[in-house]
Amino acid sequence: MDAPRPIPWFVWIAAALFFVAVIAVYVYGSITSPLSEPDEARYAELAREMVVSGDWVTPHLNSVKYFEKPPLVYWSSAAAFAAFGISELSARLPSLLSAIATVALTVWLAARMYGGATALIALPIISIGPLFGILAQTLVLDMTLTWLTTLAVAALWFASYRVMYAATALAVLAKGPVAAILVGGIAFIFLLLQGGWRALRAALDWRAIALGVAIALPWFIVVSWANPEFLHVFVVEEQVNRYLWTTEHGQPLWYFLPVIPLALAPWGLVLLLDPPLLRAALAPRTWSVPTRFLTIWAAVVVVFFSLSTSKLLTYVLPAIPPLAILAARAIELGIARGRTAGLARVAWLFTLVGPVIGLCGVLLPHFSNHWRTILVAPYLLVGGPILLAMGWGTRRMLVGDRPWGALAVLAVGWLAVFAVAVSGRDVANNYRNLAHAVRDLAGPNDRVALYGSFTQSIGFYSQRRVVMIGGCGELRLANRQSDFSTWFWAGLPELRHEWAEPGKLFLVINRSDLDSFDPPLDPPPIFLAAKNKKLLVVNR
Repeated sequence: MDAPRPIPWFVWIAAALFFVAVIAVYVYGSITSPLSEPDEARYAELAREMVVSGDWVTPHLNSVKYFEKPPLVYWSSAAAFAAFGISELSARLPSLLSAIATVALTVWLAARMYGGATALIALPIISIGPLFGILAQTLVLDMTLTWLTTLAVAALWFASYRVMYAATALAVLAKGPVAAILVGGIAFIFLLLQGGWRALRAALDWRAIALGVAIALPWFIVVSWANPEFLHVFVVEEQVNRYLWTTEHGQPLWYFLPVIPLALAPWGLVLLLDPPLLRAALAPRTWSVPTRFLTIWAAVVVVFFSLSTSKLLTYVLPAIPPLAILAARAIELGIARGRTAGLARVAWLFTLVGPVIGLCGVLLPHFSNHWRTILVAPYLLVGGPILLAMGWGTRRMLVGDRPWGALAVLAVGWLAVFAVAVSGRDVANNYRNLAHAVRDLAGPNDRVALYGSFTQSIGFYSQRRVVMIGGCGELRLANRQSDFSTWFWAGLPELRHEWAEPGKLFLVINRSDLDSFDPPLDPPPIFLAAKNKKLLVVNR
């Protein structure tokens, strides 16, 4: 087989500019979109309360101890708040930096394993794949977990065991013991298959293990000493019970299988729409050592979370880096063998779908009066023609027997589609304007209450503690506090009593709930603001 031709310098310059453009979109989305409910608002508020209280050991949410997750991401956002002020960008900085670092490491690893061509294809696959690209600008724990597990597994590949244990320890501080299970499972299977027990013994370096323990263990010791209930809540309820027995986020065993091609779109579709190329990529007898390593990496992540009784789309994120490299390698080998059928079919798909999406942007407002329709329609109008142009341009490149040009058109076109999608993130649930109204109108002695559900961004954006009516929500330790009855009201009778008392009471409530009260609240609620289905009202 002929040696691959060297990649021209201007191609690397173009790739670098592409990466800069991706980072610009990440930053734009991190700055402009409000924190979404519930996860982003929750994690941001946990970090804000760390700064306000000065307690960096015991996380608090609405002034209630919160032990569902370890604190590394909270610490990171809190440090950003302390350094740069409280803002959406500061809150999302852990995810943003983790995503950029993960993309860079993934592309570098692809280059080391397979060469520059695979790395060039892997760059857009991971950076603007829908799942990874959106979570890069979203405050979730999974992106920091993905960065640290990617670093740990890359260190395993190069037998840098101290780096592997240190990164794994930090990943444990980001999302818990799951990080050690994932990295440990990947290391055990790969080393055992590749080098047997001797390779496993080499990885059990006591100095590396001691380094990992020294990084991960101190916080667990200190928080357990300060909070005797921590171990039961964190280990039993949040780790063991959530994995084995919970009904929350229940999904079928195969839940992640259709998710993965969509997470790698449109490049995952290139493989799905070319079955011979996909079969060749999935044939174990043809796998090189790097391919076997990446396959084990992705499989351990997907299988582990597939066996959990609780499944969320974000859980599969740590599998995206190896899957992106594997997809890039399969596409590169297909081009080398003259197989571009999947690429051509994806181009035809976008050529056909683009006009349909654009037409939906024109027609939907005439058939639906849902509030989201008005917001979504302009983005459909813009996105549809971009998809059409991307499909047409990709097909033209293939007709001219320029498959690498087709890949470039696909990458640039998808980046444009991705940027349009990012600019439309405001259609997601967020209640920033309600919280800002509370911040501007409520005095220091006025109370703010949430009826029926824990709208977590109200506390973050108004920068104050809120009363919860109708249950504790996820604040399960609230009833152990001495001020429980002050900040947690059982239901409507308590609301009616407090509503009639002197002093202002601001209330965030679903419009349907407020309309259903019989008799209505007395005095009559004064309307202040609305967002989606929620209203902000005050008693006087």
